[in-house]
Amino acid sequence: MKLLQRINLLVLVFAAAAIVGLAQVNERDVRAHMEFLASDAMQGRGSGTVFEKITAEYVGLQMQLLGLEPAGDPSLGGRPSYVQHINIGRNSFALPPKLKFGATTLEHGKDMLVMRATAASLTGALAKTALTDKSAAGAAAFVSMGDLGTGQNLMQSLATVASGDAPIIIVEETAQTRSAWATVASRRITWTATGSTKPVAIVVVSKQAAAELAGLPAGTTIEFTGELAPAEVRQTWNAAGKITGTDKNLGSEVVLLSSHLDHVGVRPGEPGDDKIFNGADDDASGTTAVLEIARALANGRRPKRTVYFVAFGSEEAGGLGSRHFADNLPFAKEKLVANLQFEMIGRPDAKVKAEELWLTGYERSNLGPELAKRGAKLVQDPHPDQNFFQRSDNYTLARQGIIAHTVSSFGLHKDYHRPSDEIDTIDFVHMTRSINSMVAPITWLVNSDWKPAWNPGKNPAAQ
Repeated sequence: MKLLQRINLLVLVFAAAAIVGLAQVNERDVRAHMEFLASDAMQGRGSGTVFEKITAEYVGLQMQLLGLEPAGDPSLGGRPSYVQHINIGRNSFALPPKLKFGATTLEHGKDMLVMRATAASLTGALAKTALTDKSAAGAAAFVSMGDLGTGQNLMQSLATVASGDAPIIIVEETAQTRSAWATVASRRITWTATGSTKPVAIVVVSKQAAAELAGLPAGTTIEFTGELAPAEVRQTWNAAGKITGTDKNLGSEVVLLSSHLDHVGVRPGEPGDDKIFNGADDDASGTTAVLEIARALANGRRPKRTVYFVAFGSEEAGGLGSRHFADNLPFAKEKLVANLQFEMIGRPDAKVKAEELWLTGYERSNLGPELAKRGAKLVQDPHPDQNFFQRSDNYTLARQGIIAHTVSSFGLHKDYHRPSDEIDTIDFVHMTRSINSMVAPITWLVNSDWKPAWNPGKNPAAQ
């Protein structure tokens, strides 16, 4: 009898889903995307490379096949496309840049690495800054990463500090930066968005130099000097599609579902035979989620609100694709109701229940709790010390006051930013179930007149 009741309940659930126009995500489709995006043929989808462009074209083609409207740049024939082409300025130094304080001079490639620079000469007053604080105007912000740097994306970890007004940001080396020291030193290249006017230099210093800086009094003058070679213009690419809302009033409001399509590419200096960083979990899984949720929404009744589906380029190079999108929104900023970024959902996190996903910054707004009421298996991020809220493309929008969070189930696995982040590590049952679990709550959100809000004191734009 109990078995019959359970069968009847399942029938009712699927019937209800059919009535409201919900489609089910199939593992077959999830695998198809993943096996292409994370294949060796894609060479790790390196930021700003031709393989990132191929990825953007693939995602855009899938959006077209799903019947989404194009939201990219005009094509050569003037027709709208599904890809945004973004110019990036690539600057190399004609002479190795230096960092000076007192009688000490550090040189790029020796005692320091330049990760980004938008000016050849900068001066700041030494200020010791926490990773979670914006830097002060005119400062040379010194940040001790400690254990937080291990296995993390350095540039994303520094998002809060870099959003301040310090012309110089100095970071103590971590195990990750030390392992890539020779590779970065040999490139002597920094990447900046074309047209960026904010003068800043972000440098990593050795532990010995960090100890010396830590012993200096606040306010000590720090000088960054170098000679830039002429800038070269390169590109990164976003893939973008949309479904225009049907409601007379709600149709102008927008829900943004996003991921990042790039990874870190090929690293010839990597020990061992495998040099390709496939990025299956990071973030082929999130990009697949965006495509499959787009499929579900496109196969149902058109939503009342407009929905944008965007896969950002060059997240691994400092969030350049999302920064371009946020600075050039194709709709009024006040119409953007919420952003959900999908990042690393390919494997379950042992710190939460098997069927659960977690939301970065869950406690910052009422979006997560409200979606949970509507059936989303969303819980609070179980890794608060990792600052994940600030380490994905959502933060680019959140810093502008837009409700923006990342959905994930990253359990700090050892394959993060390693060649071992391969397709055979993906739990496809978990991943398919996870995407399916978000379809109904998102369907509710894009058909509701409810608007999320920041909780008191938690809006990043006001912190």
